Amino acid sequence: DQRLFVDNVYSEVEGNELRLATNYSCSLILEKLLKISNPFQLRVFMDKLRGRTVELFAHRFASHVCQTVVTLAADVVEQEVNENGSNENKMDTSEDNKEGELLSMEKLILGMCEDIKPVVGGLISQQFASHVIRVLLFVLAGKRVDETNDVKGQLRSKRSTKYKTENNDTLTKYSSKASPIRNVPASFKEMFRTLSTELAITSSETDVRALSVHRVASPVLQLLLEMQEEDSEGQKAKNVLLDRILWGVVSDVTKPTENKDRDSWFETLIRDPVGSHLLEVIFKVAPTPVYNKIYTHYLKKKLEKFSLNPIANFVIQNFLTNARNAEQFEKIVKELSGSFEKLMKNGKFGVIRSLVDASLKLGTAEKDIVNGLAGALHMPTDGSQEFVNCVMRMWTYEDWMAASEEEKKNLRNFHMQGSLLLQSIMKMPAQYNAIATTSFLSQRPDVTYQWCFSPVGSRAYESILTSPTVNDKMKKKIMRNLQGHYADLSKDKFGSHIVEHCWAAADIDMKERIASELVKREYDLSEHYIGKCILWTCKIDQYKRRHDEWVEREKGVERKKDLFKDILGDDIKLSGKRKNKQA
Repeated sequence: DQRLFVDNVYSEVEGNELRLATNYSCSLILEKLLKISNPFQLRVFMDKLRGRTVELFAHRFASHVCQTVVTLAADVVEQEVNENGSNENKMDTSEDNKEGELLSMEKLILGMCEDIKPVVGGLISQQFASHVIRVLLFVLAGKRVDETNDVKGQLRSKRSTKYKTENNDTLTKYSSKASPIRNVPASFKEMFRTLSTELAITSSETDVRALSVHRVASPVLQLLLEMQEEDSEGQKAKNVLLDRILWGVVSDVTKPTENKDRDSWFETLIRDPVGSHLLEVIFKVAPTPVYNKIYTHYLKKKLEKFSLNPIANFVIQNFLTNARNAEQFEKIVKELSGSFEKLMKNGKFGVIRSLVDASLKLGTAEKDIVNGLAGALHMPTDGSQEFVNCVMRMWTYEDWMAASEEEKKNLRNFHMQGSLLLQSIMKMPAQYNAIATTSFLSQRPDVTYQWCFSPVGSRAYESILTSPTVNDKMKKKIMRNLQGHYADLSKDKFGSHIVEHCWAAADIDMKERIASELVKREYDLSEHYIGKCILWTCKIDQYKRRHDEWVEREKGVERKKDLFKDILGDDIKLSGKRKNKQA
């Protein structure tokens, strides 16, 4: 019935597609119609738009219709590629198509690109066309369009996304099982490079820099940088674009020269609300020589200044996250470690966290970072047992000592960034996270027990239980501290995760104790929507009825865990040796 209805609608609107697409209310209906159309109907509709692409892309209402049809066209193109061309497509291989012959979706998309190619530099800065071009770039590059995860607003404006959500108009999404990469014809990759070249080479340097700080055009440049392939052609296109954005930095790598205008431009870009996002992407995709040049000439000895800036600090976080080598990173840590206290006072916790994460990735400077953090918190050598309390609240030692008992017990004083910092520290080798584990274990059990019921505190608690560098003896002590509370934790949405992690880390003796505790409250837990999940995880029914089988099963799990630990341990040792040799 729906198929017949759609066929009839297309019969009625034939010849009026352009008028409907440019009308406010009709364009909304047309978008919904396209979403239930078959591939043939989509191709017919696309064919009606030929020659009017630029006009429609720049139209307030028609641009949304174009965006929807291009998004849906990606499925049709992939289908054509997978089928190696249907009979229709085989008839359509020549350049000069006979009049009245319907083109393949591949050629319809390429025709659309040819229409916009001469004016693409102007269209990317046009309020309505920019979002359509972004989706078109996704399709050409073979990336799957997922509007539901469009957190950065790359595909739809905030207003468009809000409207579709409020009016139950489904956003384009794909299954988590689907590959984020699509099969696309080689002609799409060529067209993607053509459009990149059109922007990077044909546009003047002044135009490209103006687009870099343009609210609508800058996200298109970000996509062009991120989507370039790693082959020589892709690297060439990326370098040309980077060179124009950064005022000749790439071509000047081998013969660095002073350029006051370029220095001034970088200072503008890193502080600009729009340009700073582009700079974040540049640090992610830039070749190592370009990354090093930017650090040496624009960031070295200025990291503290930029880290304290409300906009530039996010760029610095990305710069640190994408650090390239250990030697360079150690210099960065040396420069910033003395600024931790200033950063904390000004609320720039993300910079410190990025340093911790980068040190984990590169396996260096952990000691300097932990010492710098302890110094910023004013931790005395004989008062390090309060380290976790201070980190979790982002308080100095003096703040903690001056706080009342009520303030110390108030879980709302936990700081999200402090918890994230502690979680990252717990991934460090044992000699560096010892200050945190020792401090945690020195707390009274009734104090740390309350952490389990906090969304912020429970995550930090979990990180200690799951840390591969905390030994089993310490974990067992933590689990013993929770004895008598497992049933209550099993009914809490945060505490239940603690129980699961305790169960995963426990040996057979500790599992027996946890299970015996849960059995006593089995009825109560089975009636609870979270508690019954814990009963299933711990196989309490089998524990009661076939205890010997339960013991054998859990011992088998333990043996597997030990086996994998040995294998992974060997792999870690080998990778560590390789890193040392490379260094």
